[in-house]
Amino acid sequence: MNKDFCKAFVKVIVTIVDRGKGQRVADIFMAHHLHFHYVCLGLGTAGSEILDYFGIGETDKDVVFSLIPAFKVSELLDEIVEKMQIKKPGHGIAFTMPLSGISALFTQALMKEQEIKKEGEVLNMECDIKYDLILTVINHGYSDQVMEAAKKVGATGGTILHAREIGHEETEKFFGISIHPEKEIVAILVKRETKHDIMQAISQAAGINTPARGLILSLPVDNIIGIEL
Repeated sequence: MNKDFCKAFVKVIVTIVDRGKGQRVADIFMAHHLHFHYVCLGLGTAGSEILDYFGIGETDKDVVFSLIPAFKVSELLDEIVEKMQIKKPGHGIAFTMPLSGISALFTQALMKEQEIKKEGEVLNMECDIKYDLILTVINHGYSDQVMEAAKKVGATGGTILHAREIGHEETEKFFGISIHPEKEIVAILVKRETKHDIMQAISQAAGINTPARGLILSLPVDNIIGIEL
């Protein structure tokens, strides 16, 4: 199978909804015979004034990562909007990201129960990247510093995921510093033109040479609903 076709065929859709609604999102995809979903527990970080404006009564979130065929993006986003009311204030966010690589077995599994469009139709899809997802992996307890730094240069809010680093002993050897295995991942959606300034601010406040021991990276986002940046 052509590697470029594998990458063009599959995208990741990330849906952030209130705690307990992640299964409803997964059910939407499973109704289309799409079965690769990963649900994480998150915490919204928007300021109280933003939460009040959007009418969000709680900040505990389900974050659903799903692998989907690229040609079904529009259909699935429309269905999420309809069934989860994503475009209404406080009902969640959904966005898609292109892949730089994927196992051929995953692609074959996705294609198995899908009616595949012509290869050229998928490969010729335009990819106008206007947004980025900034991910900052930090020691537990430093998410506030990340968000404070990001908001000073234009970020509006983010989502915190709790994680645990595996193999941190080797990381300690590489950097020559003590690494705590308990981590938080702060995910922030931003406009592409603001990405550099926000990443720079986070690096200065919570980078690898600070107590937060932050690792900062960004991923392209090509579709987004539920939030205006």
